[in-house]
Amino acid sequence: MSVQTKGKLLEAAKRVFSERGYFNAHISHIIDEAGVARGTFYLYFKGKEDIFRELLRGVVEELRKRIKTIDPSHDPAPQIIGNVASVIEFALSDRELATIVLRRNCDPELFGIIGDFFEELIDLIKLSLDKGVALGLVRECDTELLARAVVGALKEVILGLLEREDVDVVSVATELVELGLGGVWKKEAGR
Repeated sequence: MSVQTKGKLLEAAKRVFSERGYFNAHISHIIDEAGVARGTFYLYFKGKEDIFRELLRGVVEELRKRIKTIDPSHDPAPQIIGNVASVIEFALSDRELATIVLRRNCDPELFGIIGDFFEELIDLIKLSLDKGVALGLVRECDTELLARAVVGALKEVILGLLEREDVDVVSVATELVELGLGGVWKKEAGR
C-alpha cells in the first residue's frame, strides 16, 4: 500500500465532500476524482465515513502540531495570539476542508462524526486551560465551559473569514485573544 495513493484519495475526498456535501458524495465520486479503482479505495478505507473520519483525524493532528505550549516566563498574550493565528492560518490555507467541517450541514450522518471531532478539540483546549489554572495564569473557572465557548467563537469567526480573500490573520487573532484575556486572565498574570 502506498502513502501517496492514500493521500491522493484523501485529497479527492476533500474536494468531493466540499463540492457535493457529505450526503451527496459517493465512493464512486471519490475514486473518479482520485483516478483509482474501487478496490484500491477499499485497501485504505472501509467506506465513506471512514475516509471522512481520517480527514478529521488529520485536522486534529495538524492542530496539535501548530498549538505551542505557553511559556509562563514570558508574556502569554503574544504566545496565545500566535497559537490562534496558527489555527486560523491552517483553516484558511485549506478552505475546502474548513468548509466541510464548519459548514452548517443538516446531514444527520455528519452530526456524530463532526460532533466527535469538536469534542476532541474542546478536550485539547480544556487541557490547555487546566494547565493555565495550575500555573496561576488563568483564573479558577469552569474550563470545559470556556473551552466550548472558545471553540464556538473560533468556528463562527473562521466560517466568516472563509468568505474573505484578504485576511490579516494576526489582527483577527489579536482581537479574539484580547476578548478572551479580559475575561479569563488574572490581573497578576500581566493583565
